[in-house]
Amino acid sequence: MMKCPVCHHTSYTRTSRYLSAQTKEVYYQCQNMSCSTTFKTIESVDKIISEPLLKKQTRILETSQ
Repeated sequence: MMKCPVCHHTSYTRTSRYLSAQTKEVYYQCQNMSCSTTFKTIESVDKIISEPLLKKQTRILETSQ
């Protein structure tokens, strides 16, 4: 969910598609009937803050070999 850039009401995803493993193109539509703006965003992973322990252990093992 993202706020409409025109009227600042709630907007919902209409469709989306991955451009890469970490980047997604998303089309939104404003839910305010008098506005109904449709807009596109590009969403991407900026930073991984935490990941599963198993994934960390596998990466450690791979780098130590």
